[in-house]
Amino acid sequence: MEEVKSPCIKVCQHDSQGICFGCRRTVDEAGNWSSFSNDEKFEIIQKTRARRNAPGEMPGGFLR
Repeated sequence: MEEVKSPCIKVCQHDSQGICFGCRRTVDEAGNWSSFSNDEKFEIIQKTRARRNAPGEMPGGFLR
């Protein structure tokens, strides 16, 4: 089975709920990505598809 790749798009800024504006992962999900199994990574990606950033919040000027 091929390894599930990180959904990071180098927009590493989080809203007040801790959701990344770029990939929609939480701080913990992004920080621990390499330690998750493929099944866990797939589950996280499924969750990110339903997530939205906090209403009215936008990323600032920092892009990684």
